[in-house]
Amino acid sequence: MQQDRFEQQFESLSQGMPALAGHGAQWSLEFRAEASDFVRFNHGAIRQPGHVDRALVTIRLLEGQRHASKVVALSGEEAEDQIRVSQAVAGLRSGLPSLPQDPLCQIETAPSRSRRVERMASSDGTQGHTDDSRPGDGARAIIEQVVSQTRGLDFVGILAAGPRARGLANSHGVHHWHEVDGYSFDFSLHHDQGELRGRAAKASMHGRTWQADAFAQRLEGLRRDHALLARSACAAPTGNVRAFLMPAAVEGLLGLMSWGGFSASDRMARRSPLQRLVDGEVSLSDQISIWDDVRASDASGFNAEGFRRVAPLSLIERGRNVGACCNPRTSIEYGVEHTGADGEQPEALMMAAGEIETQEAMRALGTGLFVNRLWYLNWSDRQSARATGMTRFATWWVENGEAVGPVDPMRFDDSIYRTFGDGLEGLTNGRDMIGDDSTYDERSLRTALVPGALLSSWRLVS
Repeated sequence: MQQDRFEQQFESLSQGMPALAGHGAQWSLEFRAEASDFVRFNHGAIRQPGHVDRALVTIRLLEGQRHASKVVALSGEEAEDQIRVSQAVAGLRSGLPSLPQDPLCQIETAPSRSRRVERMASSDGTQGHTDDSRPGDGARAIIEQVVSQTRGLDFVGILAAGPRARGLANSHGVHHWHEVDGYSFDFSLHHDQGELRGRAAKASMHGRTWQADAFAQRLEGLRRDHALLARSACAAPTGNVRAFLMPAAVEGLLGLMSWGGFSASDRMARRSPLQRLVDGEVSLSDQISIWDDVRASDASGFNAEGFRRVAPLSLIERGRNVGACCNPRTSIEYGVEHTGADGEQPEALMMAAGEIETQEAMRALGTGLFVNRLWYLNWSDRQSARATGMTRFATWWVENGEAVGPVDPMRFDDSIYRTFGDGLEGLTNGRDMIGDDSTYDERSLRTALVPGALLSSWRLVS
């Protein structure tokens, strides 16, 4: 079994935990690491390269319903890291008896093992990840193509690439390892002169294998959009308009819905923005089916307590609520079965496709607003599931199936129940895999696989 340095670190530390914690002690060790190359492009050139290489372990000791934890940053030197972990365990053990009891505390006690390792490769099959901290071959292949094909363009982008690892071991024989090597790349073409300044067309790519042909196609699409952006802006009407939302825009709305919408604890406390759907007062279109399936994503199949995530987990089926993301603490508090969730948000949200040919989206729209992406989303009325936000990046006014020209950013304000309910005319038969490019604390493992949506009516307010 091939192991890289992250897995070797995890194995070494987990094997040493029984002796450090003491005979019969309950413990768990959660490992989180990444070796990420970050590259910022501007005007088709590299402006800011960087590399982040770090590993953290969260050590947890338990005694009855008492528990204490500490996060330790690892140096990469085995002897030094053993000292750091040993000192952390000693401190936790001394303070544990004085802590109050936590009736919601639990960890997985049924022994289980899993190992998933996905390497990154370029489209020619070159292995992308090496066992040191240098940029991987996969990242270099991306950089070379981007620089060669965007020279002379006002091209802006941010690339993140490299392995992300998760590990979980505990005193009950639970032992899981998860490592996914991949990339996320957001990029755009801009107009930076005169009255066109600020107009841009944007695209993104995400995956474990860099596809050179796919990038060339996306770049050619951006070139066409960039040329269309040079036309005079069209004035879209306010009020209810016919609209088509590209997958990235649909994913934005689904991401907003995930802020408590699929959380079991929020539903039990009756603060979910989808509470009326949960209560059966309303339903969505029977075209809407949504589920969470970490098996087909970058996300790990286990949570911080060592429980396996339910996969697939059905959330909405044919417009009706059928499930929620539930973590073990919520399970104890409300007496419901947990799904192995951590933060009670979908990790790999998937939405069923429809029957509209993806390439015929504008023709299906006919006349109306063609929306590539959304911006600044939030709830304008959480209890009514009414969402607001702005259009952004190459939004078109379409007439008779042809784009007439760009539309300056506009605000929408409409209920999710209407957008994905009576207002939904159809979904595309193609879906886009969209990665979460956030890097708060660490690179995210969340993904979404979603179609585009044709809306018979969508409310614009400015």
